[in-house]
Amino acid sequence: MSLFSPKENRVRCGRCNTEFDLSKNPDICPLCGFGKHLFENNSETVSISPKNETFVTRPQVNYLSIPNEINLPGGKIVPDEESKIGLWGMINDLFSGKALLRINSNLLLERKVEFIPLDDVIETSKLVITQNKLGDLKGFPNPKKESSIGRLVYHFISGFHKMGLFEVKLEGKPEAENIWKEDWKKILIRPTREGLQFARLKNKVFDEKKYNSQVLTAEEKEWLVRYLQKIDKEGFKEYTVLVGVLSFIKQGNNGNKDLWAWFKKNPDFVSYVKSWSAKKDDPKAFEKQLDNLAQTFSSGKISLLRELGTIKDKRNDYTVIGDLK
Repeated sequence: MSLFSPKENRVRCGRCNTEFDLSKNPDICPLCGFGKHLFENNSETVSISPKNETFVTRPQVNYLSIPNEINLPGGKIVPDEESKIGLWGMINDLFSGKALLRINSNLLLERKVEFIPLDDVIETSKLVITQNKLGDLKGFPNPKKESSIGRLVYHFISGFHKMGLFEVKLEGKPEAENIWKEDWKKILIRPTREGLQFARLKNKVFDEKKYNSQVLTAEEKEWLVRYLQKIDKEGFKEYTVLVGVLSFIKQGNNGNKDLWAWFKKNPDFVSYVKSWSAKKDDPKAFEKQLDNLAQTFSSGKISLLRELGTIKDKRNDYTVIGDLK
């Protein structure tokens, strides 16, 4: 007796490999809950099974789980003009970068390889974000929007790479002027030893499903602060900037217009913008550009300080509740 009748629409789940009747389960896989909308968005996730093939399952991989230990090289910061002000201002979150470190690590373990193509990391991340409903959290992209996915790569992965938490290389080429403009299938990526250390620390959102607050645990904060202090001495000045912003807020200033003005008066910040701005020779245009960027950086740094548990995790509330030590 066959498992399915001739009229049944036999498909195989792209996540757990279970064969089932799509006509009887139109929305999700009956075993693992993988969604029909994901089948429709990726033709590779569904395959028609031969009539006589038996019911097969394989172990599921939770790419957001704490990865096992891997022998990885130590991280190296990637200094540039931006390094003296740390992370780019639009990087307002540490959770998405940590999620990518876990996904990348678990892909390495699953495939038993040394590097994973960036394209594979991103495609897996899109599924993980959708399955775990992370798209509504700060810093996580909308998997259906190309621009949102691009921001994840060009800001967050690039930022973590500059911090020495990801190692990146180009397949078939010794180097590239701007590796992020290359074909994502040829960009190879893996966490560094430090990136894996950060990934392995327990996280309230990923490990306890506490989605109501994106604040790092005390252990995550302690590790990250120590790491920022280390790379600060090597020229990546994110720690210096965060300490400066926190000190300014402690003096009774707010994180809106007061902090915008603080950034505009910061010589390192102004020098950085001048280093690449096409408007630097037009005083009015450059002033407007500084205004916009000062707001961007202010918002980003305040958001990071909230995640680090040093400023109250409430919009427009700049109460200092901790320190960066």
